[in-house]
Amino acid sequence: MLVLMWTMSLVSNATSGDLSLRGYVKTMPSFLIDEGFDEVTFNNLVHNRLNLRWRLSDSFSFTGEARNRLLYNPLFVEFPFYKDYLGGDNGLVNLTGVWLDESRWLGVTNLDRLFVDWRQGDWQVRIGRQRVNWGINMVSNPNDLFNTYSFFDFDYPERPGADAIRFQYFTGDLSRLELVYNPADNSRESVAAALYAFNRSRYDLQLLAGYYRHRLAIGGGWAGSIGEMGFKGEATWFYDVEAQPSTRRGNLVAAAGVDHLFATGTFGLFELLYNGGHRRQGANMVLITTPLAADNIMFSQWAMTASATHPFSPVLSANLAIMALPDAEAIFISPGFARSLTQDWDFEFVGQLFTGSGDSPFAGAGSAWFVSLKYSF
Repeated sequence: MLVLMWTMSLVSNATSGDLSLRGYVKTMPSFLIDEGFDEVTFNNLVHNRLNLRWRLSDSFSFTGEARNRLLYNPLFVEFPFYKDYLGGDNGLVNLTGVWLDESRWLGVTNLDRLFVDWRQGDWQVRIGRQRVNWGINMVSNPNDLFNTYSFFDFDYPERPGADAIRFQYFTGDLSRLELVYNPADNSRESVAAALYAFNRSRYDLQLLAGYYRHRLAIGGGWAGSIGEMGFKGEATWFYDVEAQPSTRRGNLVAAAGVDHLFATGTFGLFELLYNGGHRRQGANMVLITTPLAADNIMFSQWAMTASATHPFSPVLSANLAIMALPDAEAIFISPGFARSLTQDWDFEFVGQLFTGSGDSPFAGAGSAWFVSLKYSF
């Protein structure tokens, strides 16, 4: 309630033009059901997002964005590591704080965007916590060296940010050169890379190379079409700067997919992922929604994803996503629908079902069912 009152106060004081404040407030109760359908756990989340934009001049602007979350979960008592996980910050600067830690309740604020932006002619420079989106695919992004995210974390459409210095030079209407440096306390964990994006024969193409957490990275991607189908893909080869005992030195991560908008309005997608880093080092998973590394992007070596979204009306749509991890003997199924109630209010239902063999990453995860009511301002 305090977060909501603070938000509405900021909105009332924000002026149009050079300063703007947008965001949303949502409540999302959920039920977690174990694999044997014997135990049901009730959770709730109140999620407030604030997006501040401040235009300082024709060339300079400032952006600050924050996630304020109030969570209720009985598992906080039994598993106290949730506090460290939700309150952790992987950036060079700690911009995450836990402001409530009471038994089953946890309050967390995270600044996932905090940067200044300078634009002049063909140049753009951005310094601070920002989203560096080099990914092309809709599910898995091997080219996304700076901001990996979890496909299973549907409640984070903005996706994480990285503490970085980013230079962009636009060489044409459809081409650009980027240089990005993401420092870390331990220099071996830093990331520095260059990307060149351009267009040839109606295909958007990109090439990248750089240093990724004490590994060399070389890759590229494309986005175009084959007939009436969209065709996208990206791949990155990672290679250790120093050889490690009993560890394969190099590995490839690659994904490609097709999509199509049918005459009925249904949008369909199929994507295939090869994660060569899985057998190299395994998946260090705390929670299924934990983002993995770009060189080991999934809990298995292979992943196949199919999804479909159908609009029944301008305000009502339904979707279904299925992901299979064949070598891990695991399957993920997520049905959902969304309804726009008014211009500012939205309702959504999402289900997540995890099933797999005893050794799979989804074993024992069961299912989760979410409903959310969201007010945007």
